[in-house]
Amino acid sequence: MLDGHGDDLHLIEEKIRYNFSSNVYYKGCPKTLLTHISKNVSLIQNYPSPAASELNELAAHKFRLDREQFLFTNGATEAFYLIAQLFSNKKAAIVAPTFSEYEDACKIFQLDYLLISRTEIKDTNADLVFICNPNNPNGAIFSKNDLELLFQQKPATTFVIDEAYIEFTNSIESIISLTKKYDNLIVVRSLTKTFTIPGLRLGYIVSNYLIIKELLTLKMPWSINSLAIKAGEYIFKNYEVFQFDVVELLEETVIFKEQLEQLKGVKVYKSNTSYFLVELLQKSAKELKEYLIVKHQILIRDATNFKGLKGEYIRLSTQSKEANNALIQAVKEWV
Repeated sequence: MLDGHGDDLHLIEEKIRYNFSSNVYYKGCPKTLLTHISKNVSLIQNYPSPAASELNELAAHKFRLDREQFLFTNGATEAFYLIAQLFSNKKAAIVAPTFSEYEDACKIFQLDYLLISRTEIKDTNADLVFICNPNNPNGAIFSKNDLELLFQQKPATTFVIDEAYIEFTNSIESIISLTKKYDNLIVVRSLTKTFTIPGLRLGYIVSNYLIIKELLTLKMPWSINSLAIKAGEYIFKNYEVFQFDVVELLEETVIFKEQLEQLKGVKVYKSNTSYFLVELLQKSAKELKEYLIVKHQILIRDATNFKGLKGEYIRLSTQSKEANNALIQAVKEWV
């Protein structure tokens, strides 16, 4: 397990005013969702359903798939661990730099894995390939056509497509519908980022019936708590109402990045999402992170622990205009 994921507030004693280290939607959980959760607090006195299967029907209705194609999990991370367990002792490839939990899951379940670049996918002979789309930390994307070509060219390889941030971009669309077409596709989704409920931990796997059936035999019962289930039900019934405006978010991101690009000593990288990498050309990411915490109560993501990145990088996620301006001024002083 890697300390230093985004949003490592649990490691910090100082009070934080602005948190740029997490990629969840900055405006927070919808108020009506919070109210709904609070009204159901008494449910913690009873056991939840073993596999949160009441959410399957709602998800199947939204995505026009079969309920047997879904498996809900304790955040997307449980999904990756279940998938790695299913493929234990086989070969895996991870398209890097990316989310560290793919690698951790492979280690725990003894997969022989390699970190590869985007261009090396076509040459891999792995049984399992992890692709984050859009990618964390740099917002890079694979088009639907590019992914379909991979599925067709490598029918013996199972592809895990992590769409945790699919709603933070308008450059690509979800490929969930392709799970009916390709038997070598597993899509992992998260409700925590879009609806700002990371503390509840709620994700899900979408695949063909046979893979879901096998994963169910490995899944620990009651891994999803009652409040997370109630939140999931309410979200799927109000999905379009709660969904944020991605165009507006990306417009805010453009302004934020343009302001950062005016600063000396930093290089801002292209991204298709509201989070992006910034390279520090003169000083270290660790120094900047500590300075911002102590002097300005601002938290950023030190991205130097992403394998495959060489240099001093931080990852930022667009916040409110007030927060963005505070960060820019603080970095300007630091530089």
